[in-house]
Amino acid sequence: MTVTRKAVLAGLGAAIVGGRAVGAARPAGLTRIVDPWVVSEAEAVAWHKAKVEKGPALTGNVSWRNFLDLLEAKLKDCGCVDVHRSPWMFKRLETSVWPDDSKWSLTIGGRRIPLANFGANCGLTGPEGVTAELVLWDPAATPDVAGKVVVFRPVVRPDVRAAFSASDYEAMTPFDSWPVEGVPVPQAQDATHSIAAPVWDEMTQSSAFVRDIQASKPAGVIFAMNLNRAATAGLYTFPVPEHYGFPSVYVDRTTGDGVIGEIGDGRQATLRVEGRHVDSEAYQLVACLPGRAYGTAADEQIQLRTHTDGPSISQDDGAFGLLGVVKYLSHVPQAERPRTLLIELDCRHFMPGAERAWAAQDYFEKRPHARDKVVAMIAMEHLGQIDYVADGEDIRPSGRSLPTWIYATGNPAVIDEAVKAARDNQVRSAIVRSPGRPGVHGRSQGPWYGMGSGAQRLGIPGYGVQGDLGAYWAHSAGIERFDARSFRRQVAAFAQLTGFLMTSDLSRLQAPKIDTAPGAALRR
Repeated sequence: MTVTRKAVLAGLGAAIVGGRAVGAARPAGLTRIVDPWVVSEAEAVAWHKAKVEKGPALTGNVSWRNFLDLLEAKLKDCGCVDVHRSPWMFKRLETSVWPDDSKWSLTIGGRRIPLANFGANCGLTGPEGVTAELVLWDPAATPDVAGKVVVFRPVVRPDVRAAFSASDYEAMTPFDSWPVEGVPVPQAQDATHSIAAPVWDEMTQSSAFVRDIQASKPAGVIFAMNLNRAATAGLYTFPVPEHYGFPSVYVDRTTGDGVIGEIGDGRQATLRVEGRHVDSEAYQLVACLPGRAYGTAADEQIQLRTHTDGPSISQDDGAFGLLGVVKYLSHVPQAERPRTLLIELDCRHFMPGAERAWAAQDYFEKRPHARDKVVAMIAMEHLGQIDYVADGEDIRPSGRSLPTWIYATGNPAVIDEAVKAARDNQVRSAIVRSPGRPGVHGRSQGPWYGMGSGAQRLGIPGYGVQGDLGAYWAHSAGIERFDARSFRRQVAAFAQLTGFLMTSDLSRLQAPKIDTAPGAALRR
């Protein structure tokens, strides 16, 4: 539902008592979406083009600094204050970036083997690389791998994503056809055979293998994925390992079959990953869009959270989602904003070792009282995505909208508002979950994935949203895989939910603290 600016201005003037909005006269822009205030599809595309103009935005590199400069400037344009950086230094691996493979290679029998990518934070070699005997990893009869180049092929785990695609839920909006809406499509959650499940399965196995094999001191590792060429192209490693001491590379299924066929009779391979470790600055960007009581003891804050680092167009573009929410709410005069928005843009998700390695650098660890005024939470990640399926050696859109997971804390009114916002703003294939409660079929709703899980841990009202990723774990996911229509609808829905949290009596929206997230404390 939309309203005119005249109606908005007529609705301004909400009374505030004890920091809470009361009474019926509340700013209409906070209770109903004013469509012209929502970021346009054209502007969303322009933002995202700028994000990948210099390549993948990984913390500390040129692209990431460009991305953060853009975000900081636009937050200030929206009226944010106390915009500041919480910095520290770290070592970053610098080498050629896909599709430029000039600094990484694999040679067997004098023949150069095409590579999909190098392994994130792997060990470096000189220009001559390392040459050693090839050996195939057998999990049932583990070979001696010391000083050898190990070929690792992931074992398919069919149910690895059951918590994503098979958990119960509170409600769903209809799955719709894409890009032209209105064509009948399957309504079951996992009906398209999306590449999301196999990519997640295999990528996470490669990360675990790095961790498990380090003590055996291999000369190097070749990850021979079961994925086709397009799904493997530019694939990054996740969860992101810390720096480790041997080179590693990725090859697709067909290439991997050829590599495995070379193993035996002492056949050797030469693996090369050239580069350097550079001192780089990381920082969390923090800002406030002030509410009417900002700077006083009566101020209450809604924390907006996301990551800013990732290998592709939408891993992670959550900062643009939050920017869209902030831009929308900047149209409401400060005197009519009942609460402040506290924006936290975190940079640790794809740093070496991820959040666990940099826990002490977290803004809220450094400043234990920074959340004292936080009364609610919003998180946004992985927006504007398209559902992809395998097609021979390529991938293509499935023809159905990609699931949008919306998480809500366990108060019925909070959940109902999430469903309403998804429906009001035409968010297709929205799956609303509230982990810790039985779902509509009486089953578990699984864990809360994403940064919004902090709301459950703190026992405050909150929401989170993220897409299903799939084709977005790789450098190959550029602007051509961005769905501006879906992004705009997601932003509108979360602008509506932010307005709901900004104007509601939060004492009526409380739910018990629940720890159902897959990680530690507030690191996700």
